[in-house]
Amino acid sequence: MNKITALDLLHANMQNQNLRRHCYGVATALGGIYDYLKETGKFNGDSPDSKEAWEVFGIIHDSDYELTKNDHEKHTLITMEWLIEKGVDKTDPLYLGMMSHNTKRTNLREPQTQMEWALECADELSGFIVAVALVKGGKISDVDVSSVQKKWKQKAFAAAVDRSQTEQVQEKLGIELEKFMEVVLNAMKANKEELGLA
Repeated sequence: MNKITALDLLHANMQNQNLRRHCYGVATALGGIYDYLKETGKFNGDSPDSKEAWEVFGIIHDSDYELTKNDHEKHTLITMEWLIEKGVDKTDPLYLGMMSHNTKRTNLREPQTQMEWALECADELSGFIVAVALVKGGKISDVDVSSVQKKWKQKAFAAAVDRSQTEQVQEKLGIELEKFMEVVLNAMKANKEELGLA
């Protein structure tokens, strides 16, 4: 599956523009994390050695959310069925990755690879960064790492964000939290038009 077919799958099943932008944001974040791991020599080879594959994972990770938002136990299961219908093998990193997303409810597979942990750690952070941008007038270019860190410490701000999910990044990917925030923020800034944050 490439980015075009992944976007086709997403758009066919998700109509809400903000939800679509969340998926774009996570895809952008995963691409930035992939680049960082490669540039710093931290890429360990347990995941597809393809930035596009990581971005595809980000695009589709919530593609069934509109259908499952009232039944979270089914979230990811429907997307996994769609992948099989598209000819994706059950041993494919994309399929295995979907098994690891929402595992707190499905209990299918804990995240294991760098790509899976990148999604786990970036999912909540990308939404948090959008929230910070919105309080700054909706322009992500006005957001810096220090403002993200400051809001991060304010538990009442974006209270629904599970900060502990992102804070695993040091243990799981060997990236300091502040650096991870920087990597994700910079990736999202580079794609600000698509994210509606220009």
